[in-house]
Amino acid sequence: MRQLTRPARSRAAGFTLVEVLITIVVSAVGLLTVAGLQAASKKLSYETAQRTLATALAQDMVERIRANAGVKASYVTGDATAVSQPASCSGASATCTPTALAADDVWQWGQKLLGTEERDADGAKTGGLVLPTGCVTQDSARGVIRVVVAWRGFSNVAPRDSSDPLYDSCGVGNGRYASDGGTGDETMRRYIMIEFV
Repeated sequence: MRQLTRPARSRAAGFTLVEVLITIVVSAVGLLTVAGLQAASKKLSYETAQRTLATALAQDMVERIRANAGVKASYVTGDATAVSQPASCSGASATCTPTALAADDVWQWGQKLLGTEERDADGAKTGGLVLPTGCVTQDSARGVIRVVVAWRGFSNVAPRDSSDPLYDSCGVGNGRYASDGGTGDETMRRYIMIEFV
């Protein structure tokens, strides 16, 4: 008579609990890494969008000044977001002097910096920069106009030294860019600057 024998069990017949736990830990580390990269990517994407908007708004003011070049000095401002609304120069019936047009341009630019033109269905602002400051200065000796847009970034950066030729003080000391929310350091301040003749 034939004897039935059982097949010998292989030692690698299935997963052990230790192997399953190691797989879970490795997968969790991988997923957390992907989530961290996604968060960093979103933050950098928003910073880039802010810089792009600031550049477009600075260029907008440059074009406004060039269109009304006879009164360049009338565009000088320390913070366009704090300018009071002048008489409007908009509309077909409006007649404005070049100086009044400059005042209206500075006010409109300040409103664009703040994002008041873009609103959602509930009326809340959805555009603009984070805590912006818009400055226009004139260096009469060199004949140069400098347009600067400053805004608050999301992380600290080393501030430029004031002796750096690319340094500008637009927004410094107004309390919008300190990492502690006060008026101390300016490590959260970002700015874009355009100079032209």
